[in-house]
Amino acid sequence: MRRITIAILLITLTFSSSAVMAQADRSSCTIYRGYITGNMEMWKRGMQELQEQFRNDPKAVTLYALTEARYGYIGYLLGMNEKDAARPVVEAFDEEIGQLAGFPEYRAETEAFRLALLGFRMGLNPARAVTLGPKALKQLEKTMEVGKGSAEVWIEKANSEAHMPAFAGGSKVKAAASFREALRLFEADDGLSPCNWRYLNTMVLLGQLLDRMEDYRGSREAYMMALKREPQFQWVRDELLPEVEKKIK
Repeated sequence: MRRITIAILLITLTFSSSAVMAQADRSSCTIYRGYITGNMEMWKRGMQELQEQFRNDPKAVTLYALTEARYGYIGYLLGMNEKDAARPVVEAFDEEIGQLAGFPEYRAETEAFRLALLGFRMGLNPARAVTLGPKALKQLEKTMEVGKGSAEVWIEKANSEAHMPAFAGGSKVKAAASFREALRLFEADDGLSPCNWRYLNTMVLLGQLLDRMEDYRGSREAYMMALKREPQFQWVRDELLPEVEKKIK
């Protein structure tokens, strides 16, 4: 009887864990669909689903998916210059980073999010770059120390290099190399989800960076890679790729 009870318990635990993973994947796919279609209402719905899942069953995988989705939504809001809308989302992101720090398996990603948070705060108030800039440099060093094998860490390294002044280590050439390393790490991951929007977004970031560097053929190659991965990626298909192809002609 005791063996049967233990077996049932193990099956229950395994099923519960799998169910949470599946739920997190479904919500991540909701966010992914919002990303490739440009539907931010769908993205917000995905975040709400993840919030509810984490409230009911606080698992690390769910919290990570939520924090990552929040990160992407802040980037969208700042890109649209909607700073007032971004501020409360940044605070929620900060709180979730603190919670994620309690899960050691996500240490590298947590440090990368902390680096991104500093960038978001500077984006909300550029005057704070005087004090937050040096903190970001130190945080970048810490992030690289703990996460050289993490694609997410290399993304934040690239973002930092792309925006920092040259005297502080900024370099578009270095940033492009860091984005490529992030892509390599994504591609080396046998467990890469088909709904991983960060992988697609890294291709976009590389394409945009190469466009600014006037490497239009390299930019087109990055966008074509994104469309090969996801042919229904509307932003790339309808805007970014046609724009860079005009520059080649």
